[in-house]
Amino acid sequence: MKRRIAALVCLSASTGASATYGLFEHGYGIKSMGAGGVGFAHAEDGSTLNANPATAALLDHRLDAGLNWVTVLPGGRLLGNAAGPDDTFKSDGQRHFPIPQGAYVRPLTERVTVGATMFAAGLGSDYKRNPYARFGGDPRGGLGLNQAGVSGVIAFRPHPDHALGFSLNLGYRELEIEGIQPFASLSENPGKFTNQGRDGGFGGSVTVGWVGDLGGGLSVGAAYRSRTWIERLDDYAGVLPNQGQLDLPAIWGGGLAYRFTPDVTVSVDVQHVEYEQVAAFGNPLSRLDEGKPLGSDDGPGFGWDDQTIYKIGVVWKPRERLTLRAGYSESTVIVQPSDTLFSLLAQVTGKRHVTVGFTQELRGGWEFSGYYAHMGRNEVAGENSIPAALGGGEANVFIRSYSGGFSLGRRFGGP
Repeated sequence: MKRRIAALVCLSASTGASATYGLFEHGYGIKSMGAGGVGFAHAEDGSTLNANPATAALLDHRLDAGLNWVTVLPGGRLLGNAAGPDDTFKSDGQRHFPIPQGAYVRPLTERVTVGATMFAAGLGSDYKRNPYARFGGDPRGGLGLNQAGVSGVIAFRPHPDHALGFSLNLGYRELEIEGIQPFASLSENPGKFTNQGRDGGFGGSVTVGWVGDLGGGLSVGAAYRSRTWIERLDDYAGVLPNQGQLDLPAIWGGGLAYRFTPDVTVSVDVQHVEYEQVAAFGNPLSRLDEGKPLGSDDGPGFGWDDQTIYKIGVVWKPRERLTLRAGYSESTVIVQPSDTLFSLLAQVTGKRHVTVGFTQELRGGWEFSGYYAHMGRNEVAGENSIPAALGGGEANVFIRSYSGGFSLGRRFGGP
């Protein structure tokens, strides 16, 4: 029964997800993605509610549905390792990830607006030629982590120029790991370590947000999403800290949107992701040296740093029914050079996005939007990353990606 419910949740929001910044995509919704991912103080469609639920108060009655297509090209290199020659490994088993999007927003009164939106998060690798095979792993290996779900939103205007928003985010998260047998000896529970198939659990979080019109064309917004608490993954209790705990990190940030002219708006956002507060992501592998095996209480994880992302987006309306967008985002890198060997499973080294997008308004309140984003290759070189017991040397990890998508929107009561 649990698996049937989980399948329905996942199908409603995503057929898979691949991150471009850590666990998450660079923005929420096709329009936001075309403008660099901004969304704390500026909203054009319902999917932006995932960033700041208060922006529901900025929208009219509308329905949005779209498809985002992400292509990732991750991999790694092993250099100076006594267990085998220098080699490059590409995560080439699955590279393409279609991610459906959808949102609905409806004002109930002049002060109250409600809505619902889908969300997805994830990361992973799929090596047809496993980099860990030289150490005793299976010929094929990798990791898949996906979360999908829905958010219920309510926004309230205590003042005509200010709105508060709240959302309850419910989802299902699934993990699968293959081919990491060489590290089983470092676990307190080797029987729950690798090749266990898919294991999943339900989870939830809450988001609070605010958006305000300060006058003179300037708007400000901020939001905080709590840590996502998720059921323990018993099948991988020997890999994940605290016997299978894999919560998702809290996210917070804010932004400004300034309308230079009636046709030009520029937005800037800053977003912070608290990976260091979640043991599975933030704890370094050096916990092994402290006598804490994999899977133990507060045991080793990926060793990621917190991530801060800076975004800027421009929205320009050159004609009455045409809107053009462009944007740029840049983030800090979360992978530490000393932890790159484990990060071959999750090459979250993305750093910069350049984006463009458009919306063409149609008759009857319909509109058609699209975007394209490019993330150039970024590589993190290992430093003392492969232990002497495995032959020493270094593991480097890299990723680049590109993505694009389209959506249809319907403004009820529109022209």
